[in-house]
Amino acid sequence: MTGPLTGAARNYWISPLEPHVRLGARLAPVIDAAVDALVERGIDRSWVRLGRDAYLPGGFGLGKTRWDIVIVKDETPIGAIEFIAQSRHSAAQNLANRIHEMASRAFFAQSSHVHGGPQPQLGLFIMLEHGESVHVQPRLEEALDQFHNDELYDEIAYTCFADEVLREPKAEMTVQRFVDRFSRRMLARAVGPLEGIPPYLERYREVIEAAQGVKKDYSLERIPVTGGQAQVFRAVHKASGTPVAFKRRISPGTKAAARMGREIEISRMLNSQPHIMPVLDFDAQHHWFVMPLADATAEEQILQLKDPEHLHSMIKAVASVLAEAHRHGWRHRDIKPSNILLLHGRWTLADWGTVRRPRGETTFIGRTGAYIGTLGFAPPELSVTPHDAVPASDVYSLGRVAAWALTGEWPQANIPLLPPHEPWRTIVREATQHEIERRPQSIAELLTLIDREHEKHRS
Repeated sequence: MTGPLTGAARNYWISPLEPHVRLGARLAPVIDAAVDALVERGIDRSWVRLGRDAYLPGGFGLGKTRWDIVIVKDETPIGAIEFIAQSRHSAAQNLANRIHEMASRAFFAQSSHVHGGPQPQLGLFIMLEHGESVHVQPRLEEALDQFHNDELYDEIAYTCFADEVLREPKAEMTVQRFVDRFSRRMLARAVGPLEGIPPYLERYREVIEAAQGVKKDYSLERIPVTGGQAQVFRAVHKASGTPVAFKRRISPGTKAAARMGREIEISRMLNSQPHIMPVLDFDAQHHWFVMPLADATAEEQILQLKDPEHLHSMIKAVASVLAEAHRHGWRHRDIKPSNILLLHGRWTLADWGTVRRPRGETTFIGRTGAYIGTLGFAPPELSVTPHDAVPASDVYSLGRVAAWALTGEWPQANIPLLPPHEPWRTIVREATQHEIERRPQSIAELLTLIDREHEKHRS
């Protein structure tokens, strides 16, 4: 929540100014509280640049432009925030200069280009100490309104301190709104916004285009389906009448929020891949997200999947999205029948909450527990070193899904389970070898094995 940030903004004015403390240093607690608020909403702390590292490259302005906070993902700036504190004395003397400076800084950043890349989101956090002049506050608010209308800054926070009270004079510029919307904008920029709607999501266009992360936009049925980490409700997008699924996490903790954040991130990143369950809308703090309403799970389609051709179609669909995720360095780590969903006749892979991020992007060091995955479907290595999952770990789980479908038996941990007939018997045996190095090492190798065995046994 934004309580610590608003508290830091208030303390800026009531804390005594010590002679040896520079004015810029007094802003440090406010900046730190803002960073904590952004991280709480899903921004990876490793993306945050402060101090000497907080600058936009020369292409975004005249030379290197310093900001108080810069957010960088994969060497690309995706956001920058400037904090301005105007005391009653300085506001009366140099407000016009500061307004010009703020406008110029944003104008150059918004109108410049770096290698044709996207423009970073710009945030402005204004703290005004109300003074005796009746002209200062109206002039500042007029300027902020102009910034907002001209979209010089993507989000603006505006606070005014007077009589020991911190006020937020404009509803569209509150600290809560600023942090929620700014973090949401950066997450969309970081993981790939649904700006281009792929053909397979065309029926959800109205939901996607109206998405604002507002829960009241959806009407939920009263009885959810409850899993280990979340509840899923049948719901309707009120404005369009489109049926959707509303997934809400159960735990209020930061780990649960990070888990849901990972689901959102990879689903948005692989938006163009038709075999991932897409995320249509989500709230900034990752309490919930909205996805299409699936027709069935693989578990509910067990009778159809006993047909080897139907199974072949499902395995190839899931393999295609895994191959793309692996290419970006992600590992699913919990492939099982209930996480494979049939959506409008197309198989999709869902529930990426236990996904392993690419190397170096772990949100919290040491968070991975002693075991990840579902007994019977998880490979042996996930019970020992789950953080070291490799593509062959997901290959194993996919092989176990095939074995389950063709035998009708739920796999037992570390006990072989093979279909009775070829070609799937050999495919499953190779994919589910206990030793990692004896399995196909990639999805491409698994698909080659599947094609080879089918060709060998084709009558």
